[in-house]
Amino acid sequence: MGCNAPNEGQKINIRIVEEASGEITPVMACITSVDDGLVRIPPAAAIADSVSLVQDFYKGIAFESEKNWIGPIRKMNGIGDNDDRSFVYQNLPSIPHWGEPVAYQVSGDFSITLPPGTWRISLEHGNEFIPINEEFTVTSGDKEITKTYTMKRWIDLPAQGWYSGDVHVHHPTTKQAFKDFLWEYAKAEDVHLVNILEMGHHKGTDFHQEGFGEEFRTCKDDICLVSGQEGPRSTYGHIIGLNVNVMVRDTSTYNYYDLVFKKLQLQAGAVVGYAHFSWNGCDLPRGFPWYITTEQIDFVELLQFSMINTMDYYDYLNLGFRITAAAGSDIPWGSTLGEVRTFVYTGDTFSADAWFDGLKKGHTFVSNGPALFLEADEFLPGSELIRSKGSTTNLSVKALSHDGIGKIERIEIYNNDGLLMEKLNPEGADELEIDLAHTLKKSQWLSAAVYCENGAVAHTTPIYFIVDGQPTWDPEKAPGIIVKQLTAIQSIEDETRAKEKVDEGIISRLEDARTFYGAIMNSIQ
Repeated sequence: MGCNAPNEGQKINIRIVEEASGEITPVMACITSVDDGLVRIPPAAAIADSVSLVQDFYKGIAFESEKNWIGPIRKMNGIGDNDDRSFVYQNLPSIPHWGEPVAYQVSGDFSITLPPGTWRISLEHGNEFIPINEEFTVTSGDKEITKTYTMKRWIDLPAQGWYSGDVHVHHPTTKQAFKDFLWEYAKAEDVHLVNILEMGHHKGTDFHQEGFGEEFRTCKDDICLVSGQEGPRSTYGHIIGLNVNVMVRDTSTYNYYDLVFKKLQLQAGAVVGYAHFSWNGCDLPRGFPWYITTEQIDFVELLQFSMINTMDYYDYLNLGFRITAAAGSDIPWGSTLGEVRTFVYTGDTFSADAWFDGLKKGHTFVSNGPALFLEADEFLPGSELIRSKGSTTNLSVKALSHDGIGKIERIEIYNNDGLLMEKLNPEGADELEIDLAHTLKKSQWLSAAVYCENGAVAHTTPIYFIVDGQPTWDPEKAPGIIVKQLTAIQSIEDETRAKEKVDEGIISRLEDARTFYGAIMNSIQ
């Protein structure tokens, strides 16, 4: 990152407090000159002429306990080059409700010396607080002044048993100053569970962790930092292992992901996921169609880089797979911690173990703004309900948002048949509900989504209904979906056999996947 020489002017002391506690809190901020449109960085109002890069996170950001310490300047809007932010966003904002070009972490009690003019301060404290955008004027005759800003909740999800997490964060934890940075960052963004992933590749690993397992967790004030892994990472996609006791890595069988799945799943409390599902990125379509058949994958990153991939998600649900919806920022390729987040129901008390248990059970919704609750007969997402044909389930869907986060456009309920029910929001209400007595004619999955006018979205993990003992796959849609999977598998086999040395391990795994899909086809027919 780079900043130009400081400017002379008036000293402005800025204090930011949470309304409920009255205590100073770190937040994400951006101070911009309305007159020239340039972003200024405390304390000297230096002009930000560059932003932090991926390489800064490889090295590690060392937190300093000094009130004018400023975190990395993160690019939040504009086309990325994969060094400042991922190109995958295209022109989408990293956070739908954040319109500033950058955001940087501040302590909540800092000063900035501003020249005369009109200024805009923007403050953001996670999804559950109302963002602040306010202009003020500095004149040449001003004395030193103090401005206080209060971050107000529009919703308190922990009070309802739901705690936010980011399943995909990269940063080393080998120094205390690195862990302090991550904890302060999580507090600034109001993220409760931060999964910090050591990232593997064929030659080694990056973003080294101090260690894995409970003894290496950092938990205080309802914020937990927990180490995990992203690996293997190859031309067959990227695997995530959360809450691991030991990193699973063997370069001699690196592309045999099923071996990693098994070793991860043997670790008590571990949760296994596939990264980048939201945008079919990092070669995911090459590996996912066959490795999903191992039935060892707990979750996918349904929401990432402001993109959500319900089309493929619903396809795999229509094949009978149980897949939890999760969301991960992938910072530093993502712009900021918790820009997309996984909300997990833990009940009355929060702990890392309770959060991972809820994630494993699928008690989740993902969001980059609004809140979304789905219940069927008072059961949460991820639940399996045994019912008989013709019985009725009482569905309750409730979406909530705030104008500062995103105006609700519509809420929807989906199942195997597609859109089951939609409700629009012509009045612009902050809450929208659907209560529906739904007759169960067959086994099915059922999920909910909410969409906001600014592109913010939330989506639940499904609830699964087993009617008269039948699977939740869709007999009408499954054959066409299976053809897509088999086509992808054949492409990988052709590519593998074209190599000078054929990897028979890959060939056998592809054949196992064909057998799996064949069994579904036979059962349907």
